[in-house]
Amino acid sequence: MSPDPELQFWLLVWLVVATFILARHWRTGRGAGLVFTYVLSFGAIHWLAAALYVLPWYGSAAFDYTVIGLRVSAIAMSAFAVGGELGSALFERFGPRVPEASGRRLMSPRIVNVYLVGGLVFYGSVYPLLASLPTVSALAATSFSLIVLGLALKSWNAWQSERRLLVWLWLLVSSGFPLMTLIGQGFLSFGFAAMVIVATFVAGFYRPRWQVVIAGLLVGYMGLSVYVTYMRDRRDIRAVVWGGDAVSSRVDILVDTFQAMEWFDPSRQEHLTRVDERLNQNALVGAAVDGIQSEVVPLAMGGTIVDAAVALVPRALWPSKPVTAGSGNIVSDYTGLTFSEGTSVGVGHVMEWYINFALPGVLLGFALLGGITVFVDRAAAAWLHHGDVGRFSLWYLPGMSLLNVGGSFVEMTATAAAAGVIVWTLRRVLGQWETTPDVVTTTVGEGPHP
Repeated sequence: MSPDPELQFWLLVWLVVATFILARHWRTGRGAGLVFTYVLSFGAIHWLAAALYVLPWYGSAAFDYTVIGLRVSAIAMSAFAVGGELGSALFERFGPRVPEASGRRLMSPRIVNVYLVGGLVFYGSVYPLLASLPTVSALAATSFSLIVLGLALKSWNAWQSERRLLVWLWLLVSSGFPLMTLIGQGFLSFGFAAMVIVATFVAGFYRPRWQVVIAGLLVGYMGLSVYVTYMRDRRDIRAVVWGGDAVSSRVDILVDTFQAMEWFDPSRQEHLTRVDERLNQNALVGAAVDGIQSEVVPLAMGGTIVDAAVALVPRALWPSKPVTAGSGNIVSDYTGLTFSEGTSVGVGHVMEWYINFALPGVLLGFALLGGITVFVDRAAAAWLHHGDVGRFSLWYLPGMSLLNVGGSFVEMTATAAAAGVIVWTLRRVLGQWETTPDVVTTTVGEGPHP
C-alpha cells in the first residue's frame, strides 16, 4: 500500500512551518521555551500519529478522518506562524522596556528555592486536602507549575554559573515528573508535559545546539517506549491509583510495569495502534469537521469562548458558575464518538476553534494564539536575561497555560488566572528578596550571552 499523496503533502507542510517557527524563535534571548514547547506539544498530537500512516504496513479505520484533521491542523500551524510574526513585531514596539543587562544574571536563589520547595509541599500535602474546595483547589493545583518553574530556574542559575553538569542533573530530576503524576493522579501526560517544559526552557540557552538535538532525539525515543509500555498496563495502574491504594502499592505496580519495558518498535502493530488510539487528535478533528459540514451538529458560534471568559471569574465569587474545568462532553457531542468510563479526551485548540467558527475560526484563532505566545515568550525571556525573577514569573507562569494544546480554552483561562494570582501574591510576600540580580563575573568556559 503506497502512502496517500494528500497525507504526505500536509505532513510536509506541517514540518516546513514548524521548522520556520523554530528557526525564527528558537534563539538565545528571543524566547524562554514557550513557543518551542507549543510546537512540540502540537506535533505530538497532530503530526506523530498521522506520520504512522506513511508506513506501508500500518492502517486503520480512522485514516480518512486523520487526513482531514491533519489538513486543518497544518493550516492552524501556518496561522500560528503568521501570528507569531505579528506578535514579534508588536513586542518590538510595545513590549516591556527591559534595561540592557551586563554579565550573566542569576535569578534570586532564595526565591527559586521558595518556588521549588513551596510547590513540592503544596502539591504533596496541601493540594490533596483542598482539592474539593472551589477556587482554592485551582490555586493549589498551580503548585505543580511552581515546581516546574523552580527546576527551570535552577537549571538557568547552574548554566549562568557555568556548572554544566548541574544543568544535566536538574534535567534528570525533571524526568521524574511523569512518575510523580502517575503515582499521584494516574496520568502520564501531565508529567511528560512538565518535563518537556523544563527541557525546552533549557534548550533555549544551552550550547552547543547539537547536543540539544541529540539529547532530544534520545529522550523522544525513550518517551515513546515509556508511553507504549504505560498504555499496555494503563487500566491496572489506574485501578490501583484511583482506588486509593497506598503509595507503596502504586510504586509496586509501576515497578512491575517497567520491569517488563517494551522498547518502541515501529514494526510492531500493537505499538503503532497504542500511539494512534490516544495521540491521534487529527482523527477527532476530522470527525468534528465531517459532523459540522454535514450539518449533523451546528457551530458553537463562540459558545466555548464565552465559557472560557466566564472561567476567569473565581468560583468563590460566583458559587453557581455554570462552567467547570475540562472538555466535558464537547468531543462526544461534535464527533459522535463515545469513550470508555475514566477516559479523559480533550477537545484541543484546533477542534475548539473549528467547532466555533469553522476554518475562519482556525485561521484567526491560531493567529491570535501565535501572537500571544510569541509576545509572552519574548517578554519572559527579556526579564530572564535581566535577572528579574518576579517580572519573569509574571509572564512565564501564566504563559504556561497556553501550552495545554490538547485541552480546552476553559482550562487555559482558569489556569492562567490562578497562576497570575499565585505569582502576584508571591511577589507581594517575597518582594524584599527581589534585590539587584546577582551578576556572575567569571568568563571562563562557554556560556550564554544575551
